[in-house]
Amino acid sequence: MSILIDHCVPGIFLRVLREWGYEANPLKKYINPDADDPDVISLAQLLDAVLLTADMDFSNILNYPPQNYQGIIVIRYQAEQEVKSIATLKSTLDDLYRDELRKVLVVITANRYRVRR
Repeated sequence: MSILIDHCVPGIFLRVLREWGYEANPLKKYINPDADDPDVISLAQLLDAVLLTADMDFSNILNYPPQNYQGIIVIRYQAEQEVKSIATLKSTLDDLYRDELRKVLVVITANRYRVRR
């Protein structure tokens, strides 16, 4: 399993994910960054990847039911909370990476994460 990083996620997240030893790739490696959301999630499925995004549209479980996907992580990014957000992402991945991320939506804020099934 790898992590597909949406274009709306700051580049520092790609760097830290790779430093932590995760296979992480930017969306633009595969398709245009302005691709529609259904194309983005379809690509994540094709690649057997968890989608890391800041696009709040993916947090809508009616449009993107978590059980239909390999995992969606939505980060509620605020530049002034970047260090805390990175630490929370690390905790999330330490706790959930691989099987526990499949078929769930994780919403990350600076201080915590929430899992929705």
